Amino acid sequence: MSLRILAIGGVVVTTLVGCAAAQPRSDTAPLPAGTAISASGVTGLHNGRPVVYALAGSRWTLVPLPHLPAAGASVAGHGASIYAAQVGAGGVTLDSTHDGGRSWQQRWVATNSDVAGVQLALSADGSKLAMMLDRSSSTGAVGQANILVGQASGGALAAHPAPAAGQIAWWHGRLAVSGGALSSRLYLGDATATAWQPVPISGQVAPLRNIDPATPSVGAPATLPDGALLVPVTNHAGTPSVDLLTTTNGGTFSSLGQIPLSGELGAGTSAPVSVVPGADTVVSDPNTLRFTVVSSSGERSFTPKGLPAPPSTLSFATPQLGLAQVDTAACAQGKAGCAVGTDVYATSDGGATWQPAP
Repeated sequence: MSLRILAIGGVVVTTLVGCAAAQPRSDTAPLPAGTAISASGVTGLHNGRPVVYALAGSRWTLVPLPHLPAAGASVAGHGASIYAAQVGAGGVTLDSTHDGGRSWQQRWVATNSDVAGVQLALSADGSKLAMMLDRSSSTGAVGQANILVGQASGGALAAHPAPAAGQIAWWHGRLAVSGGALSSRLYLGDATATAWQPVPISGQVAPLRNIDPATPSVGAPATLPDGALLVPVTNHAGTPSVDLLTTTNGGTFSSLGQIPLSGELGAGTSAPVSVVPGADTVVSDPNTLRFTVVSSSGERSFTPKGLPAPPSTLSFATPQLGLAQVDTAACAQGKAGCAVGTDVYATSDGGATWQPAP
C-alpha cells in the first residue's frame, strides 16, 4: 500500500493505492537499541499505519509514525531523530523521537487548525527546527503562511509571518524560502524568520502578482557539499530547462549547468532536483524517464531502469542509496473515480536501477 495526502480547498484528504509488488518488510517494530539509522522525509503506509523510511546500515527500513502526518513535506529526520507534524481539530502538533522510533514525545506548536500543509526543515546539525504552516486560501489567491522557529529538542516555537508560502530550508544558520505566485520568488532570511529579503533570480525579482506564466519557477533550495546554496530554476520560456544556480554570499549567482527538459511544463512547475552526498546533483526530467547528473567533471544523462514513470521527488542518502516517489492513479472506470497514490522506489547503485522500496 502507498500513501498520498492531498490538500483540496484546505481539507486534508488521504487516499490509498494498493501495490502488490511494493511490499515493505513485515516487521515494523522499533529497531533494537543501538541501531544507527539515518531518517529520510519519505513516508508511506504499512498495514494501515504511517511509516517513514530510514537508512539502517546499507538497507532501508520502516519506522512507524505515531500519527498520520500533515500534507506537505511534514516529516524530517536527522540521524536517529525524527520529527512529524500533524494537523488536528485542536491545531498543529509535532511528534518527535530521538531513539529511532522506540519512544515518542508530542508537543503542541500552533492552535490554528486552518492549515493546508506543513513544511519541516532541520538545520545541518539537527539542533534547530523551522516549520512552515500554509494557510488555507481561496482559489486563485496567493498562498500565505507562517513560519515557526525554535530548538528541535523541545520548547516553544516562535511564530512569524512568512514572506510567501512555499518550500523552506536552512543555509548556514539562516532560512531560505522559495515560493510565491507560480513559485517565482526566492527569499533569504535570518535565523529567527523575522527579516526577509527577496533575491533577484536571473537578474530580477518577480512581481508579487499578475505573474507571466513564462516566469521561471524556483525549486527547493538546498546546501551543496562545499557549503554553497543551490537554487534550481526551471525555465518555461522557449525550450524548458533547469538552471542549477549557486551562491556563496546570497547575492551573486553562478550556474553549474543548464539542463534541457523534454515536452511542456505547466506554469509554476519545477523539475525534481536532488543533491547527492559528495559533489553531484541529479535532475529528473518530469516528462520522460531521464536523469542528468551534474558534477565537477561534467554532465551525463541516462535512462533509469525499474521506474514506471518519472518521479515526483528524488532524494539520495549516500552516493549509491536513494529513494524516489512516483505518483500513481487507479481509476474505477475510465477516467472516473480515480484515487491518487504514491509508490516508493529505492536504488542501491546511484540511480541506474530501481525497485519497489522494501
